[in-house]
Order: sequence, then C-alpha cells, then structure tokens
Amino acid sequence: MNRGNLPRGGLLKEAAKDFELAKKYKDGKELITASLLYNRATEMVLKALFIKKTRRQPPEKASIAYLAMKAKLPDEISSELLTMEQDEMSDVMEEELEMERSEGYRVSTDSEYNNVLSKGNVVGRLISYAEANK
Repeated sequence: MNRGNLPRGGLLKEAAKDFELAKKYKDGKELITASLLYNRATEMVLKALFIKKTRRQPPEKASIAYLAMKAKLPDEISSELLTMEQDEMSDVMEEELEMERSEGYRVSTDSEYNNVLSKGNVVGRLISYAEANK
C-alpha cells in the first residue's frame, strides 16, 4: 500500500508503529535502521498535519522544513525538527568520509547513539502533538 495515500489517521497510526519499531532498533544498537524509521515517522506525521491544515495532499518530495512550516507546528518542535534535519545532513557527510577512510568498515559511537536518542525524543513529542491535535 502506498503510505502517502493513507487517510490522515492512517498516517498517524503508521508513524506510531514506525516510532515504536525504531525504539526497539535503537535499544538493539541498530542505529542506522532506528534513524531511518524515526525519519519515516517524522515525515508521516508532518504529512498528516499538512493534510489537516491545508485540506490537500502534500507535495511528493516536500522537505521536512516545508512540511513543518505548513503544519504550523509550535516553534519549539519546529526548531528541533530543523536542527535534527541539519544534524542528519552533517552526520551523513561525516559517515561517508569515515567509510572512505576505513574502506567500508564502520562502528557506531556514543555520539551517534545520543543523536538517535535525541531524534527519538523529538519524534515522540511530534507524535504526541499530532495526536492531541487530531
């Protein structure tokens, strides 16, 4: 099923499932998978809020910043999401450079775990906000 076409409530339910699954992966130190699931949950919640606020489908390739702006999130959540997105981009660049240096071998660090933990906290607050504003 194409998740982008789910009704708003379906998107929130799917986001909550991904969020719970991400926590399990995080606890198992599978940080890349956890991070991807947190990202997917974030996107689904923002799309659901976009639909609620605008009464139309969001653009297919909308950025987190665009969706957050259109969803009219509280400033605190919006700024945390934007910071999370910026941190994600710098982390990806660092990982690519590290993999070049180490010929593909990579070990998760405490810093990466803390970044994923922080991302989980932001996504959890976003889901709580969306559920309270159905």
